[in-house]
Amino acid sequence: MIYRKEEYVQHDDDDQQFPIKQVDVLDAIDGDATRYIGRAALNVQTAFGIEQLPVSFEIEAGSVQEAFVRYGEHARPKIEQIKRQIQNRVEEVRRAAENRIVTPGTAALGGSGIVRLDDLRHDT
Repeated sequence: MIYRKEEYVQHDDDDQQFPIKQVDVLDAIDGDATRYIGRAALNVQTAFGIEQLPVSFEIEAGSVQEAFVRYGEHARPKIEQIKRQIQNRVEEVRRAAENRIVTPGTAALGGSGIVRLDDLRHDT
């Protein structure tokens, strides 16, 4: 299906968790369906500083205004899911590093000791 995309942004300084909300409206060009996709950024502390990991999620709504009202209830679970995935991956890497036998001439942290944020990116 082919969609036309419109982006909407809401600024709400009173909202502590999501002061900036972004919703993309995808209208099917045949007029058959409309989808509302929320977008947020998850800040992740890495060895190189803070990285922003984009998070997308579908919002069940009948209008753009309703999508903004329901933004938080759809964003929170998706962000928590991504946080759990990151934590699980970090634990896997940590366990693998603890169980690895280091022989002379090999690096203590080989390629498997790196958590790649790209592995955790999900598109809706």
